[in-house]
Amino acid sequence: MKVIAHIPGKEILDRNIERIERAVSNGFGVELQITADVLENVPLKFFAKIKEVINNNPVTFHAPFIDLNPGAIDSYVREATIKRYKEMRPITEILNPEVIVFHSGFHPRKILPIYNSWFSNCVNTFRYISDIFGNTRLAIENVFDETPEHLLKLISAIDKKNIGICIDIGHWKIFSSLPLSEWIKNSSDKLFEFHIHDNDGKNDLHIAAGDGVINFSSLIEFINRSEESALFTLEAKSEKDQVKSYNFIFGNV
Repeated sequence: MKVIAHIPGKEILDRNIERIERAVSNGFGVELQITADVLENVPLKFFAKIKEVINNNPVTFHAPFIDLNPGAIDSYVREATIKRYKEMRPITEILNPEVIVFHSGFHPRKILPIYNSWFSNCVNTFRYISDIFGNTRLAIENVFDETPEHLLKLISAIDKKNIGICIDIGHWKIFSSLPLSEWIKNSSDKLFEFHIHDNDGKNDLHIAAGDGVINFSSLIEFINRSEESALFTLEAKSEKDQVKSYNFIFGNV
């Protein structure tokens, strides 16, 4: 079992190595939010410094997603999306992340009218990206998904061993009425990672687990039977809430 603390892109932009040091001192790995600003402004030598700090602790990346769409109908948008993804490659070579998390760009109201074209483009994009990143596991995260249906269909069509799913529990609570246990069951062996945070059931607040309305019992049951390779990322916004989330979730394990 591996527990990861989310490091916001702003902290990386500010070269806040102390935030990463504190996460490691708490026994956590780190999830680095690789935004477009990070790719454009943070030198590779800072990531080499991060490597020294994290030592053997696990590292994951959250890929850029603002304005991007891997299944975009507009080829210019799709090309820009792929370019941003590829720009992570030098950082990947330094830090060797266990997982890189991506958004699919799926939104029912926007995508369903153009679903077939979007789906085909998305499959092709992730097939290409899966080859670019070789043996690194790539996890596609639920955002607006009401069920795991579209994610599972996408993963199956991409048909690459290093492509799987990240279940974001905060997003699940806001957008899905299907029980979390069903998401976990349906994702089965393609489930690479969880994002753990809480909310009020309506807004994506990224607060500490236990401070909102989410029932985490299905996650705790999964943790109790999970293998060592499972990744659990604490995605509350503040360091204090990340530690609080850890105590709330793993104090019951």
